[in-house]
Amino acid sequence: MTINKSIIKIVAIGFVGILGLSGCNDSFMDKYSETSITEEGFFKSAGDLELATNYMYQYVSSNYWDVASDNVMYTEDASIYSKMRGEVDPDNAGVWSWGSIRNVNFMLARAGKAEGDIAEINHYIGLARMFRAKLYYDKVLSYSDVPWYSRDLQTTDTEELFKPQDPRSLVVDSIMADLDFAVKNMKDVSSGRTRWYKSGALAMQARIALAEGCWRKYHSELGLNDADRFFKIAAEACKEIMNSGNYELSIGEGAYEALFSSQDLSSNKEMIIFEDYSNELGRKHGAGARFDWTTGLSRDLMEDYYVIEDGKTKTFQEVPDYDKKTILEIFENRDPRLGQTFMMPGFVRPGATEPHRQKLSIGGYPQVKFSPGTFDQLEWDKAYTDLPLIRYAEVLLMYAEAKAELGELTQDDIDQTINLIRDRAGVPRATLAEWMAKIDPVQANRYPSVTSAQKGAILEIRRERRIELACEGFRYGDLMRWGAGKLMEKAPEGMYIAKLGYIDLTGDGQPDYAVVATQADADAIPQEDKEKYKLSIEILAGNTFELTEGDKGHIRMISQVNKWNFIEPKYYYSPIATQDIVLNSNLGQNKYWPK
Repeated sequence: MTINKSIIKIVAIGFVGILGLSGCNDSFMDKYSETSITEEGFFKSAGDLELATNYMYQYVSSNYWDVASDNVMYTEDASIYSKMRGEVDPDNAGVWSWGSIRNVNFMLARAGKAEGDIAEINHYIGLARMFRAKLYYDKVLSYSDVPWYSRDLQTTDTEELFKPQDPRSLVVDSIMADLDFAVKNMKDVSSGRTRWYKSGALAMQARIALAEGCWRKYHSELGLNDADRFFKIAAEACKEIMNSGNYELSIGEGAYEALFSSQDLSSNKEMIIFEDYSNELGRKHGAGARFDWTTGLSRDLMEDYYVIEDGKTKTFQEVPDYDKKTILEIFENRDPRLGQTFMMPGFVRPGATEPHRQKLSIGGYPQVKFSPGTFDQLEWDKAYTDLPLIRYAEVLLMYAEAKAELGELTQDDIDQTINLIRDRAGVPRATLAEWMAKIDPVQANRYPSVTSAQKGAILEIRRERRIELACEGFRYGDLMRWGAGKLMEKAPEGMYIAKLGYIDLTGDGQPDYAVVATQADADAIPQEDKEKYKLSIEILAGNTFELTEGDKGHIRMISQVNKWNFIEPKYYYSPIATQDIVLNSNLGQNKYWPK
């Protein structure tokens, strides 16, 4: 069964209407309309619970870019940028919202009224508890300690309404109990890939357990020393999905690229769950407008992709003058996923007749991953390609990471996970022995807190995860859980420009841009050249971007240079808004945000 987002909206109206009735005690509410949905007449069957959980599907959504993180150059503002500029404090912090968690608790508190097949009923209870686990863990990621509520509260519940935060350990244990119930009670169905079933719940359990394991391992400020417990949960959840035999990587020519540009993922066995969009039914999204809009991909991400020579891999940094490679050179002998994520020279957009000239003002590395293949999908909210929500490759990466963090990764584990992903990508296979013997100094410097017995493996799995899942919305969360927030401080850089003057970006041997220092330099360009080459001209004086070495170097945003400071551990968390503390004086300010 495919979820129609229009139907969700209709169900939401009825369900929210039920929520509104729950706080009313007026006498006229004692009589219930026979034609409207009411609490008294609802939650009677598994079908009612299904309708209630349909509304919750919006709580977990796909992503098609990595704003904000070290994977991108972003020309607009972001909350983490404001935080790193020191502009965020309790007085201007946004208030926290509990509406979504209350919606789930409202349904769970009344699910016991349902009659019928107990397995069917427990499936939807498990689904609701999975959604609650995800919503609550989002709160934990923001604040660490938060109040735990297992039921919807009424105005008379003053003790609960005005209680202080519960410790992270209690809240996370409650989250894990929700996930345990979900994976034990949700139906084991692999055919309905737009619906949440057991494998989706297992993947959610793995996501949260892997994240929490890393938070406890790489964040000493928490004082929680049981990270391995969560790594084991993550590994076991992933292994159960792997052993089911229901999922496999999509393979074949163009398979990776097609995952993010297909109009029908329903038969793709890599999809554990995906979002179904349709032009005919008017269900659309905005991925088509992301291309070269306000975001360019970063040099830092580009350099992580391997070079492939003589059937072996080597790092980009091992190439002579790697840091001076132009847009026409960086794709030579690289991991094929680079050209399926970054726009290659000569790329022609749907509906265009000439190669696209990228915006230098956002770094010059446009993202082609998730780009639709037809012209009518390129504007905001016009794309109707299906979007992966959880795919099998992520499960394989999570399993490998959890095993490496436990110090238990074997060559067989690598062959069942990383090497399957590399086989699909066309990248030579990895060996544990090589990972352990030859630790990449770039990765080691990037993640200095990794000191595990299998350090080399952890570093390379992080590289593989970054590349395989680029632009899917994971990078910021990964940096936070790994305790690598300091990587956010540096202004991201884009493509390399060797010198001022004419530049060929499309690879046809003809100049596309003229990058000059001053207006006078621009005026000196012959009119004949402007017309012949249809030159786009960028003047550095007074511009929004600069080159790292003045008259040459990598592009970076002037407004971002030396403007960011990531204070540890403070900026891994958010402050409790003063408004919330005024409403509940028993709340304490986030201990990582002392005044």
